[in-house]
Order: sequence, then C-alpha cells, then structure tokens
Amino acid sequence: MKSSPCVYIENLGCAKNQVDAEIMGARLEDAGWSWTTDPDEASLILVNTCGFIEPAQQESIDTTLAILSEYPDVPVALAGCLAQRYADDLAAEIPELAGVFGNREPDRIVEFLRRLESHDSGPLVWLPEGARTPAEPRRGVLLSHPGTAYVKIAEGCDHHCSFCAIPSIRGLQRVRTAESILAEFRELRSRGIREFNLVAQDLAAWTGESRETGFLSLLDQLLREPGDFWLRPLYLYPDTFPLEVVRRSVDDPRLLPYFDLSFQHGSIEILRRMGRPGDAERYLDLIGRIRAINPDVILRSSFIVGFPGETDREFQELLDFVRTAELEWVGVFEFSPQTGTPAGDRRTGRVPAAEKRRRREVLEEMQQPITTRRLERFKDRTVPVLLEESIRGTEIALGRSRMQAPDVDGLVVVHGANAAGTIGPGALVEAVVTGITGVDMQAEFRCTIG
Repeated sequence: MKSSPCVYIENLGCAKNQVDAEIMGARLEDAGWSWTTDPDEASLILVNTCGFIEPAQQESIDTTLAILSEYPDVPVALAGCLAQRYADDLAAEIPELAGVFGNREPDRIVEFLRRLESHDSGPLVWLPEGARTPAEPRRGVLLSHPGTAYVKIAEGCDHHCSFCAIPSIRGLQRVRTAESILAEFRELRSRGIREFNLVAQDLAAWTGESRETGFLSLLDQLLREPGDFWLRPLYLYPDTFPLEVVRRSVDDPRLLPYFDLSFQHGSIEILRRMGRPGDAERYLDLIGRIRAINPDVILRSSFIVGFPGETDREFQELLDFVRTAELEWVGVFEFSPQTGTPAGDRRTGRVPAAEKRRRREVLEEMQQPITTRRLERFKDRTVPVLLEESIRGTEIALGRSRMQAPDVDGLVVVHGANAAGTIGPGALVEAVVTGITGVDMQAEFRCTIG
C-alpha cells in the first residue's frame, strides 16, 4: 500500500502568515497529504516566509538555506510574503529550490504542487493574482496555542504609508463576508476555541458586501452569538479608530478591552513623512477618551526609530509621547528600508545602524517600568487566565489574561495550577494577581472555569 506524501511547513512571520500556513496545510490534507511536525519525515518542505522588514527577510533566507543544506534530497518550496515580493530573485539566487509560490491565494497550494510535478527546468515560480475575496480558511490544524485562534477578516491594505510594502506584497484590501467569518467562528467554537483574535492590516477598514456596513456591525454579529468566549480585535489604525468599539467592551466583557493602535511615532514631521495624518496631541486625546470610557482598557502600539531624517529632537518627541501616553505594551522597530517604497528608496537622511539600535534600546528601557506600573493596577484582582504551558515538575503554569495578546506581551505565571495534575494547556482558570515581575504577572490559582 502506497503511503501518502508528507509535507512539513516551516512557518515564519505574523499571525496573518500563520493563517495562510494553516490554510495550505488543510488544503494539502484534503488532497491526501499528511502534515508532519518532523521535517525528517517530509517528502516536501514548504517554508512560509516573512518579507515585512529586513531582519525577518534575512531569517527567511537563513532558514531556507539551512533546510536546503540539511535536507538536500527533499524538495523545498517557498511561500509567503518574501516569496511573493522577490519570487524571480529567489528562484535565480537559490536554484536548489523546487519552486516559489505567492501569498495571494494560499488555498491554491495543491494546484501549485501539481504544476511542480510537470516542471523540470529550475524553480517553478507561480504567483496567482489573488481572488476578489480572500480564501475560505477551512483549517484543521492550528499553529496557535491551545484554546486560541486567529481569524483573518480581510487581506491586503489600502493605506499608503511611505515605509510599508504590504500593499505591494498582499495587494489592496479584500474583505471576507460577514457570513463567512461567522461560519468560521462557529466552527472554531465547536472545536473548543475560547479566544478569537481578529486580524487584518486594519480591522476598522472592514466593510460588508454592501460597503455600508462596517467593523462595528461585524462585532455586533459576533457578539450576538451565545456562550462565553474572548473576542480580541487586533490591528486598528488610530486615525480611524471607532470609539464605539470601546463602549461595546464595557457593555459586553466578551469583547476584550485590548486595542493595538499603530501610532508609529510622536513627531508630526516624521508622521507626515511616513504618510500618516495624525499627531501626538490627537493621539494623546484619543488615548484619554478611550481610557475615560473603559478604565480597564489595555493599549498596545508599535513605533519606528531611525526613520530617514529623524533628528535627535524628533526622537526626543517620540520619547516624550511614549512617556506621556503610558501605554501598557510597546513594540519598537528599527527602520528597515523597503525597496519600492518612498522611505525605502530615499538616499538621504539615513540614520546609521548603530544609532538606530541605540534609539531602540533607549525607548525599550524607558518603556519597561511604564509597563510594570500600568499592570500594577491589576494586583489583588481575580482574573481569568487561558493556560498555554505547564512547567514540568512544578505546580506552575504559564498563561495569558485578557490583558495579554498571544506571543507579543508578557504572561501570567499561575502558581498552584498543577497541584491536582489535571489542568493543562487550553484550560481557562481563575487566578488572583499577587504581583508584577517586569512584564509578567504573578498569580495564585483559585479554580477552573467551565
């Protein structure tokens, strides 16, 4: 009896890329492939690359070369953002590849492999244009932690930030229908998923088929679903942020009061060169209005240091903004020039690499005590915690509360969670916050929930 072909997927990059990997894995399983977590078993290795910033691009290249070296007799193909953006270059520079598959239609991975079967002259490059509506997820295996899933409601982006290549990589925005999203939500809930992380380049830009119903309408439809769950909206642009989302988080605690707003900078000069319409005063006013509606809100943002032409004064304006904003979570990135973008193609005003690194470290060092201080308001409160990992040989488990998104924020260290030896990853428990250690919460287990 002939065994089924076996694929190993090395997934890199963001949550949206992860959803694509899950879609590809599911389609391959539908076609008779086995999806393995061990590359030693694979008859095909698929590297789902990231192409957003230079370090991620380099990681994708290094990972690919390492796999090719370790598995010289196994076909290796590239997918994902880097593959979409530099397909021909990758095929020319890494001729050992079997092929390069774009990221616009991950659900067509089986067709790509069929094309590979009849291709015999160097790497096959195939970049489908992208359907009018994104692929239906229909995922089997999820690469996220137990009990949690990402739900991608749209693909691509219509914004024109001068530093970002996403519109050229993933195309202009294409949205899924509310019916499609609801169907996926219900199917995932039937599988025991508790936390739903909604992702897109800009959630607030989602519109229904009529183009008249917006993101708030979609939230309302999801919140009309019965039962208990966590709904976490990630990636909202501050310039179009709907305050009604915050009000809904007060009315319905299932909508987590956690918002990721991409402020990017605090200097109006830099923001204008980034193609952003906001400014520090407007952003601080927005933060104040959000916190006035829901004092328990958790805010995250990302900032770029070393943008072309960023002076010491403009960097200080960024520091002043972050210090005043007192956000709970902050990610800091050194400017990474992207070919084909206005900022990336600029040849003047480049900030030296060492100075970019110094500025990142200064901002991160300044933010760390702010995060600790902001989290201290939850001390002595009982919080629900979704467990991710049990520490073997101890009564300690690691998990996340409503205040922490997967993989990017701190954790809750739950003491006493494994005393009975029956509580594992994916369980929802109650714990009392006893203290804050850096970016992590320390808590004592009380009971399981549901």
